[in-house]
Amino acid sequence: MRTFAAIILGLIGGFVLGIALSSVIGIISLGLFNQPFGIKHLPYITAVVCAFLVPMMDVRSLKKE
Repeated sequence: MRTFAAIILGLIGGFVLGIALSSVIGIISLGLFNQPFGIKHLPYITAVVCAFLVPMMDVRSLKKE
């Protein structure tokens, strides 16, 4: 159950991180090149990556204790 909660938390957190990162990339590129750039599916990519990383980091933190 703890792993499932970590996966859900990773999905939600990764999606929010992807939206924020995409916005920052768009703002910086607009300032530098007068045209917004971005990665089209960045929120989905970061959500999947974080869904794998968060449970792995949770297991590591449990083993250290």
